Amino acid sequence: MAHSIAVNVPARQEIEAADGVVKQLKEYQSKNWAIGLNGDNLAPDNFLAFFTERQLPFAYYVRAQGVSVGEPSAYQINIDTLNHYVALIRSSEGIAVHGAITQLNHYKANNWAIGLNGSTLQPDDFLPFFDTRGVAFAYYVRSGGVELGTPAAYDNNIRALQQYLDNL
Repeated sequence: MAHSIAVNVPARQEIEAADGVVKQLKEYQSKNWAIGLNGDNLAPDNFLAFFTERQLPFAYYVRAQGVSVGEPSAYQINIDTLNHYVALIRSSEGIAVHGAITQLNHYKANNWAIGLNGSTLQPDDFLPFFDTRGVAFAYYVRSGGVELGTPAAYDNNIRALQQYLDNL
């Protein structure tokens, strides 16, 4: 039984990759080139690989070497699939980021440490969340002799996350 492995790729990077494939699909459509299978040797192509890696449905269009698979509408079907995929990524990121903002506001209301756990001084969950998204993080810690940042860190982090979402 195959197990799917979720790869934690930054959303912005995945959106850019999907947008690049959309551009390629439009180029292939303008030339009526095969998609899904290479027109020269009928080997699976990069379009098929991209969709398969993401477990997205793929529509083939091949008119080569006596093989006729799919219809010209396959280009647009695949473009629509990728646009929907990107919308899902943006939605999922919106939910995750709003959750982090809610958490930051809760920490702010309680004047709790962010960046390092106030009790153990070990890195907290905010750090990988910000790092995965390439968003700069501001620490605020007042614990165990450690003093990092200022209370403005809460609002600075919230603003940074909102800008990240706006630019997605």
